[in-house]
Amino acid sequence: MTQPTDVAGPPDDAGLAGVEGRLRAVQADVELLSDIVDDFLHPAAGGEPEPEAGPSGEAFQPRYPGLEEWVVDYFTPMFSRPLSPALRWCASWWHHAEAISRLEALWRTWEVARLDPLRGMAVWYRDHLDTQLPVLLSPTGPFAQCAPDRHAATRPLPTTAAPDGYWDDPDPDPPPGGPPNPHP
Repeated sequence: MTQPTDVAGPPDDAGLAGVEGRLRAVQADVELLSDIVDDFLHPAAGGEPEPEAGPSGEAFQPRYPGLEEWVVDYFTPMFSRPLSPALRWCASWWHHAEAISRLEALWRTWEVARLDPLRGMAVWYRDHLDTQLPVLLSPTGPFAQCAPDRHAATRPLPTTAAPDGYWDDPDPDPPPGGPPNPHP
């Protein structure tokens, strides 16, 4: 019986050192972007957050001071579509909690993505805009009952309260092979 051969051969130390160096650089970039997003989402109490140094050393400043400016000055002109029953929008978009949540996520990720001149916007389009825009403009999305010139308030989905004790679970981790926890 023949033994499988190691086609790639053993890794050389120079190759591993290069990979380790690149990995450390990527980890530093991820940590910096994570700090920037965290500071952006959670400003320091009592005033403006301290500016963070961006990848090129200058302090991070959002291009748009708030969500409304980004939506009005960037989002709506850039991603304008002919509206129809299949594509919905509401001029009073700020009356829709779901729309605010989705647009805020798009704005904040856009602010970070624009800092990466190589792949930032391509990743932003693929991972953020291309998944959120169809939902926002969908005939079943947050503007489903609105027309461009007419806002219609949405009603919350109906709910009923869970029975007393439903969320109390004395054994959150069932034994292996046991039935799954119906309410984690």
